Amino acid sequence: MIIIINGDMRRKMINHSIRRKLYEYVVEEIGIRIIRGDYKPGDTLPNEDALCKQHDVSRGVLREAAKVLAQKGLIQSRPKIGTQVQPRSTWNLFDSDILIWKLRLGDKMEFLKNVTEVRRIIESEAAKFAAARASQTEIAMIRSLYSEMEAILSDKSAYNYQEYLRADMAFHTAILETCHNELLAQIGHTMRNAVQTAREMDTRDIDILLESLPFHSEMLEAIADRNAPAAYKASQEMFDQVWRAIPKQ
Repeated sequence: MIIIINGDMRRKMINHSIRRKLYEYVVEEIGIRIIRGDYKPGDTLPNEDALCKQHDVSRGVLREAAKVLAQKGLIQSRPKIGTQVQPRSTWNLFDSDILIWKLRLGDKMEFLKNVTEVRRIIESEAAKFAAARASQTEIAMIRSLYSEMEAILSDKSAYNYQEYLRADMAFHTAILETCHNELLAQIGHTMRNAVQTAREMDTRDIDILLESLPFHSEMLEAIADRNAPAAYKASQEMFDQVWRAIPKQ
């Protein structure tokens, strides 16, 4: 079936696309100012007219942005008071935007350490559950991804960090999926953008990655053997090695 898009429909689609980009821009601009401390917890944001003028957007765009910021726990509208910045305790620190904003604005090495600590907890538990719950098809997928990682690191002259990072992220994501715990997997997926960004500045030294590869292999074989304690142990040891590789200053 061929769908013909008339002029009015096309204009609406274009306007919707522009509107979406505008509110995303406003979300990022205000969100970064809150994370940076330009707007502090308890502060009342400028009124709608001032913010619209400041960001050169309509009230509709601003209100869409405000809804998103409220969902992230950054702001709350209060009758007769205005829109206030929320305490840090209400911020959704697992929100991928907030994680990335914190990465941009803060101590990158400290951020990488924090992400590694959280990954160590979440992904080690996921590996343990995957050993008990993964199907043979899922195990075959994890094995295929491991083989890809191994192949990328097998030739130092052709080594490409971005290719390795893609395969490594896919390997760990597959384990999260095969733990068959939606909440645990969701936490991992929520952090994915921040983890990806953090890994972009991770060590690219192939020798350190080769040192880490056996832990991935041990994790894979433990999952395949249905040995949950061994899968957990291999994951913990892998993150211990990652921790040692993080620059201390």
